[in-house]
Amino acid sequence: MSEPADIIIDIEAIIGDQKPQYISIDKCNTGKVQARQSGTEVKEDSKLVSQIRRAGGLLHPVILKDTKDGEYEIIVGQRRTGAYHILRKENPKFDKIRSYVIERDLSEDEIRVISFIENFGRDDMDRNDYINVIDYFYQKYGGKTGAAKALGISTGTVTKYLTYSRLHPPVKKCIDNKEFSIDVALKALKGLGDDEDSVNDDELIETARILKSLKPMKRAKAVDKMQKKKISAKEAAEGLVDTTAMTVDVTDDAMERLGKYKDKHGYEDEETAAVEAMDAELFRDLGNA
Repeated sequence: MSEPADIIIDIEAIIGDQKPQYISIDKCNTGKVQARQSGTEVKEDSKLVSQIRRAGGLLHPVILKDTKDGEYEIIVGQRRTGAYHILRKENPKFDKIRSYVIERDLSEDEIRVISFIENFGRDDMDRNDYINVIDYFYQKYGGKTGAAKALGISTGTVTKYLTYSRLHPPVKKCIDNKEFSIDVALKALKGLGDDEDSVNDDELIETARILKSLKPMKRAKAVDKMQKKKISAKEAAEGLVDTTAMTVDVTDDAMERLGKYKDKHGYEDEETAAVEAMDAELFRDLGNA
């Protein structure tokens, strides 16, 4: 089995010091292994079209691969290319798009990684596209660690998306409708035994709704009580020590480190990451006292 190190990407080295070129959008095609396969359609009234129109073009070039047959494969920038197809109706200058062109051969895995890294974290990226790429590398390297290393993400993030893919449709529907987040669903699953196949969907949904109503620190404590005492979320939430809201000024450096901590452990937002980090640090100190 190959190692993730064999596809470490250095995009600056791949692009080199070339200047952007202007390539006809009619020659730009989306490849079959591009990370973003869903939600690539761009509407005329979309925010993306408006932004490009207002700027008069792209601030950041798309990335293309020269397929040596007069055509180009879009590695990064399908939606921006789609926006150009709309804008060309208003102004012929949008017939060509500002691009970096990769001349050397790229493996399919390199294309997957480059497009995944470029799109990761964007709100308009379909969750199933994340899952498909993560699952591909999970299968290839035989585990979460290999997939995480290949894609430059945390094992927690790998776990989150792979677990979501195994949840049953009723639970996924609640997540997609924003009744609760993936993180809250995973905490509910953890409290109920961490086995999505043996947990009743209605029970999982109800547990997630209860946990969502709690503040992050209480939520973590409730899950811990559920595991240790084998009780429901409602029972676990009762009698929890009240928490006190605090307003804290945070430096830019601290926020940057908190963001890295959030990504490393797969938390959905900075607030949850901060609470979990503080909780872990406090209890570690108490344990050493």
